[in-house]
Amino acid sequence: MPTYHELTGDDWSRRMADWQAWWAGALDRPLITIEAYDPPDDGPNWNEIDDFITRFPLETPVDDVLDFFQARLDAIHFYGDAIPKWWPNFGAGIMAGFLGARVSYSTRTTWFFPTHSGPPAALEPRYDPDNVWWQRVQAITRRAVERWQGRVVVAFTDLGGNLDILASLRGTQQLLLDLYDAPDEVERLTCTLTGLWLRYYDELYAILSPAQPGTAAWAPPWNPGRGYMLQSDFSYMIAPRMFDRYVLPDLEACCTAMDYAFYHMDGKGQIPHLDRLLSLPRLRGIQWQPGAGAPLADGWLDLLARIRDGGKLCQVYVTREGARTILRELGGAGFLLDIREDDRMITPAQAEAFLDSIASLN
Repeated sequence: MPTYHELTGDDWSRRMADWQAWWAGALDRPLITIEAYDPPDDGPNWNEIDDFITRFPLETPVDDVLDFFQARLDAIHFYGDAIPKWWPNFGAGIMAGFLGARVSYSTRTTWFFPTHSGPPAALEPRYDPDNVWWQRVQAITRRAVERWQGRVVVAFTDLGGNLDILASLRGTQQLLLDLYDAPDEVERLTCTLTGLWLRYYDELYAILSPAQPGTAAWAPPWNPGRGYMLQSDFSYMIAPRMFDRYVLPDLEACCTAMDYAFYHMDGKGQIPHLDRLLSLPRLRGIQWQPGAGAPLADGWLDLLARIRDGGKLCQVYVTREGARTILRELGGAGFLLDIREDDRMITPAQAEAFLDSIASLN
């Protein structure tokens, strides 16, 4: 039952070699990632405790935060192709906080409130090295890298996507109006945000890359070098012509800046943009997240086949039975299957039994 303490150098070498083969399209099976946990009779139940880093006030000492997550890491067993990872989660799109949006949080949710109520022409997002949230992200990322010394891959915080960040700075409803009332200003702002996004990425990469093997973001993929799970959840609400104008240039710039770019396609409202995503030569893969209330990923076999047949890798979250369905119907090559049940980790015994059960399907 391998915790991160128990992984040997050979374990790391085997896993990273298989990941590199997968990225190259040379692995004839899926990658399977499982984080397993056996709830104790007493003590913390990590399936029930809110483990979001935003539960800690800003004044909490960094080492106290990391001590909390140390206990969680010590309890997790990494099966299949899972590489031990810790993600400093300040909420989806914390870059809005770096740029002045007010940040608030509750259980498992971070909220951003605009502080600019004027016309979009008056909004000038600027890099602020002294912003309290940016300082906090850097401090925790730097100390985590020092603590785990490459035995755990410290991930990028969730910077967000350009339109998502702009929606936090303007308000979602106001940004929808801006798309019609001030399209040129929206284009100016999205271009500005892309440049800032790349600056924040580069500065975090400079902290992460010297001290650990590869990189990761909030999602399961491990990257041998510069990579990220790009996103534009706001795109659920816009037509392809707006996607082409405001989102594609951002994705192209980010893909150019890295070698292992993925895209988080969240919900059926993003399916109209799939052909555009498949057309991006440097976009390596697509994560399909069906969204709340929709069938799970194994209920979208035609869409998964379309992604893979379009030349992209594909990552999904699935139950054990869902993974078996995908393996039977589509085969495994090109897929990354992250196994969980109702958004909960399975137990080590369940993980071992599942891996044994799919040996003949790979």
